[in-house]
Amino acid sequence: MATISSHYFHENLPLHFAKYLVVLAELLVLSYLVATEDLTPSLFLVIGVVGLVTIFLVTLANWPLGAVFVLAAGSAMPKFMGSLFGLHVRPEHISIAFVAGVILWLAMRGRISVVHHLRSFDYFLIAYIFLNFFTSAFTSPEPRMTLRWATMNAIIMLPYFLLRVLVTSETVFRKAFDILLWVGAAESVYAIICFLSNRLFTTKFGMEIGQYGAIPGTYGTQYEPNLLGSYAACCAVMFLTMFFLGDRSRWHGLGCVVCLLAAAISLARSAIVAFPLVAMVVVWVAFRRGTFQIRKMLPMLAAAGVLLLIFSPFLLSMLRERFSTIDLTEISSDETTAGRLIQMAAAVNNVQQHPWLGTGTASFQLLFNWQGVLGEDSAGWVSNTPLRILHDTGVIGFAVFSLFVGLLIKATRKLFRLLSPKTKSVFIALEMGLLLYAITFQSSEASLLAFTWVHLGLLAAGLTVAQTEHAATLSR
Repeated sequence: MATISSHYFHENLPLHFAKYLVVLAELLVLSYLVATEDLTPSLFLVIGVVGLVTIFLVTLANWPLGAVFVLAAGSAMPKFMGSLFGLHVRPEHISIAFVAGVILWLAMRGRISVVHHLRSFDYFLIAYIFLNFFTSAFTSPEPRMTLRWATMNAIIMLPYFLLRVLVTSETVFRKAFDILLWVGAAESVYAIICFLSNRLFTTKFGMEIGQYGAIPGTYGTQYEPNLLGSYAACCAVMFLTMFFLGDRSRWHGLGCVVCLLAAAISLARSAIVAFPLVAMVVVWVAFRRGTFQIRKMLPMLAAAGVLLLIFSPFLLSMLRERFSTIDLTEISSDETTAGRLIQMAAAVNNVQQHPWLGTGTASFQLLFNWQGVLGEDSAGWVSNTPLRILHDTGVIGFAVFSLFVGLLIKATRKLFRLLSPKTKSVFIALEMGLLLYAITFQSSEASLLAFTWVHLGLLAAGLTVAQTEHAATLSR
């Protein structure tokens, strides 16, 4: 099968990536039509077949990076959803299924190997997945539902393992990272289009009208506005890292500005606060490595200034209103914060009753309903990732998950001295993205969505190939 050219992002976007963007745009349009239009069954079937064929062809194109693109693009569109055999199916499920199917087909033909040496952190992740099934079966208030959600959760986590098969060298690792970045940029551009269309023509696609009272939130194709904010801010931080530590390409600077704007229009306060905090860490790392140059930032700052001038009539008043409701002396006075605090208090109460093993995957929605609080029939949601893991799998599950993440980060630190500068900058960018998620996921839980596991999977895959290529040095 063909492979992607070695020149990836220099002065101009390459032709093959332009093709990826066209396909992504087609998938977005198809998904939007399916989600919003009253389609006849026959037309719905045609659109579905075209979409599936497109995904299949892109998966096979430029293997294995075509498959990486499908995983990254599918994970960026969790908002669109349909039903299959009583299960909610999203583009991320379809992309995972196709990539897994192609890998299985190629493995059966002897074209690729799916047997890879597991690392210590892998075992802890497998144990965490097992715990989700165990608690869903034996400690859940309704095992039939929690086992179903545990299955869907396991599927969502598959990209972590699939990327280990797809990423076969440090070169492929760096190119896969570029794909992850530019899919994030494409999602950000789409979100900006949704925002502008709403402001200028009062359209509703890609928007959550009334998300923040009278203020609409932008989600693009992400699950909801807060998650768009986390996702776009993460991509902005990684673009910024590559701008300082990579080749300082103007495309990295532009990507940072576009993704940061997408995070801003989401009005997700956690992302807006987290970005400058992590950006300071990136700048500190760049200072220590001697790669921080103010002169190189001027084009990026100029682009940011132009976009700020264009969007300020729409955005500044909305941002002011979003942050004006925060009262540090009375946190619960903000309606959004109050809602989160109520649900977190209920989740903490459940954890106290089932501290060791929790009550099963996504079980909070079975135990909490707003009917008794606000009089509306709506299930609850734990917005804090550590608390959600504690609630679902207890202290044992939280400890296992923490060991997985801790050992993964420790392994990358140990390997740093052996990496080439280009590969090292990619690792740092992925870690800066994880640091941002560690902040935003305190108020916007996303470990049940695939984009988190694409990110973690790419980090683990890069670590695996780097360890393999430097095995001789590590053994000394």
